Amino acid sequence: MKRITLLLVFLFLFSAITMAQQKKYVTYTVKEGESLRSIAKAYNITTRDLLQLNPDISKNLKPNTVIIVPNKDYGKVGTKAEKNNKKLYFVLPKDTLYGISKMFGITIDELIAANPQIADGLKPGMELLIPESGKIASTTINETINYEYHTVIKDDTMYNLSKKYDVSQAELLRLNPELANGLKLGMQLKIKAINKTTIEKTANNVKSESYIAGHFKENIDSSKEINVVLMLPYQTNRLNDSTRNENFGKNHSLLNIVTDFHLGATMAIDSLRKRGLDIKVKFLDTENSIQKLQTLVNRNDFKTVDVVIGPLFFDNALWLSKHIEVPVIAPFYSKSQSAVSVSNLVKAAPEENLPESELFKYLGQNYKGENIVVVNDGNSDSQSKLWRVVNRLKAIENVQNIAVVKSENGFISSSKFAEKLTKTENNWVILVSDEMVTTASAVNSLKGLADNYKITLIALDKGKNFVSVDNNLLGKLNFIFPSTDFLDVDDPNENNFYKTFQEKNYAIPSKYALKGFDITYDALVRIATTGNLEIGLEAGKSSRISTMFNYGKNSLGCFENNGVYIIQYNTALTPTILNY
Repeated sequence: MKRITLLLVFLFLFSAITMAQQKKYVTYTVKEGESLRSIAKAYNITTRDLLQLNPDISKNLKPNTVIIVPNKDYGKVGTKAEKNNKKLYFVLPKDTLYGISKMFGITIDELIAANPQIADGLKPGMELLIPESGKIASTTINETINYEYHTVIKDDTMYNLSKKYDVSQAELLRLNPELANGLKLGMQLKIKAINKTTIEKTANNVKSESYIAGHFKENIDSSKEINVVLMLPYQTNRLNDSTRNENFGKNHSLLNIVTDFHLGATMAIDSLRKRGLDIKVKFLDTENSIQKLQTLVNRNDFKTVDVVIGPLFFDNALWLSKHIEVPVIAPFYSKSQSAVSVSNLVKAAPEENLPESELFKYLGQNYKGENIVVVNDGNSDSQSKLWRVVNRLKAIENVQNIAVVKSENGFISSSKFAEKLTKTENNWVILVSDEMVTTASAVNSLKGLADNYKITLIALDKGKNFVSVDNNLLGKLNFIFPSTDFLDVDDPNENNFYKTFQEKNYAIPSKYALKGFDITYDALVRIATTGNLEIGLEAGKSSRISTMFNYGKNSLGCFENNGVYIIQYNTALTPTILNY
């Protein structure tokens, strides 16, 4: 009997030591002639699983690309033990220091202290030691805490729970660290403290909390029936290339655009139905034809409709808004929209010049004597923009001097910057150029000065000229830029959306799917909260998956979306939404 007991103990210890710390995933270098399909087959997974492990790769793999694959030896007998009894974590593509620290409930400093090699940035395939958490609990309990609980049911999401109980997703994660691994059916979640307990918490950078002033508050009335009409050009074979290129550019198939927008919109409707809303939806094919729109208006009764989403093309949405009395949401930007105002037309896409205007609004509110240097490529076609920017900067109260640095053949030396920078004040370096060479040269020259100067790099947008620029360098330069769209890859709500979309549609959501979801979800929630879209549009700002909605009426009574994010990178590559 003793021998059997000893044998069982030995087997238990041996299994515990050898199984616990083997890596579940390993890196793999793609060889010539290999494809997603062949690699997935070799590792006994689907191509969809492989894409989920490597969301930043394209379907056409190139040789020598390093990807993440399952470890074939995972679970087999080995000899690797835990290092100092600490957890091990395998870095995946798009992981960030911020995301990993939140996942394990530790600080970024503690993570770097345990892994000095990551001070210069994370790389897929790195193996990290996760120190024991202890010092970082952000909650001070003054009395015994009683909590409100929620049992996770099918289709619950972090976003829905945060809205349902009016708590931030950061607070849910803090109270329930196991949520870092996702929601699971039957989970008992702590929602919020109740009774007399005082909880003091450190503020977290959570997108949904970034605009407290004037933030839209959901208070859904599920007893109201909501009627929505989705009008899209489903018969895309009738749409010619010139129509497509004029509205969306040459690189997008209109069939994909319509399909993706539809999938995003229907996913929003399904999500709200699962929250208890009674939504009646009708899908109408516009065929991108005014004649077809006329037929649809004649054959359908819009009197009981709460909102029409679409048509996709602005001119068609404008025509429709003039022929029915219910709100019509034009989803995409058109150069002609600024000159148009119809009281029941809702422009979901901000004006083209709005991000720049909001950036200067932010700079004006936050100027405290910074030294300003404007960078330009010197090309003749960018000079009008350069002096427009200089004049807007001069209009900021107390701005005295503005230095201008122009590149020579695309290059700017560090010494040229050093002549204009000051060590006694913060330096705002404002890039006014769309050139890739000038952009890369400016960033590379400034990075060498960042240790001795306080530098904030500012751009009018983060366009294609930043494609080849390392985000680590932008973090070092405290990079600021405006955008009408923002995806926080560390936000559990957004990760859950991507996961759910992929599971339902076997594809990664495009920007058109995101727009379809955001526009539809936001409009219906505002109706469900206030009973009327017009009242709902005036009820404050909201941030959805990638879009901010901050509606206001222009002088002619037309609703326009003035939602713009001002985003800043830091050394941890944690994008921060700045208040203004």
